[in-house]
Amino acid sequence: MTAKPAAVCAACNANLPEGRSAIYDSLFEVYACGSSCWSEWYAENEAGYKRRWTEAVDL
Repeated sequence: MTAKPAAVCAACNANLPEGRSAIYDSLFEVYACGSSCWSEWYAENEAGYKRRWTEAVDL
């Protein structure tokens, strides 16, 4: 019987077992295996970040 993964990489869909390190994005609540997967995921979701974290303001 295969153990359930602790998380799944948002970029490559790799199973991330408990006990290993990963990158976690608390805004979108996703995990990435490492910096290359994180960069790939971010590049595809950059517009979502900009919509959530940027706004026009009066100074």
